[in-house]
Amino acid sequence: MASAASVGRSAAWTAMAIAVTFGATGCIGAVDRADFDAAMRARGGGMTTAVVRDAMAALALEYGVAQLQVTSVNIGPVETVDVTVRNPARPDQLDSYTFDGRYLSEPTPVPVSAHDDLDAQSFSLGEVPALGRVESLVDDALADTAFDDGQVTGISVNRTEAIRPTVMVESPRSRALVVFDADGAVSGVHPL
Repeated sequence: MASAASVGRSAAWTAMAIAVTFGATGCIGAVDRADFDAAMRARGGGMTTAVVRDAMAALALEYGVAQLQVTSVNIGPVETVDVTVRNPARPDQLDSYTFDGRYLSEPTPVPVSAHDDLDAQSFSLGEVPALGRVESLVDDALADTAFDDGQVTGISVNRTEAIRPTVMVESPRSRALVVFDADGAVSGVHPL
């Protein structure tokens, strides 16, 4: 009868052999790792509704409020969200945060000039239903640009005259900014 230690070593060696085999072949299931990575980059590389929702939940918890006013939301690849928040306790102040999919950074003060109209620049997440369907923004931007090897490299939301989510799509030969309305309908494609 085998000892518990030898059974444990045997299981560990088996697990390591399987890991080395998968690592050497570069496969995840039946999909080649390079193909998987390319598909992830093409689909926005981690730009999801869930990461935006989690970032806003972490910020609401940080400030102890149910809803925040923000002046910008920037979503980047690999589950990164940068948000400039209007401090609920001091509405004349802005703080910048980065959320990496798990952790919220410490606040960084953002300079505000006497000419900045924070009331006109601020919005709540509820005013931008498009941020409740980030994956659709990515898909629509890729479809409307139709670039060969196009990838979404960023999504930004801010308010000038209106709240406008914009999606940057890049390929080896082209770049464009796809502009959406707050509900998520494409309002224009602007080659850069």
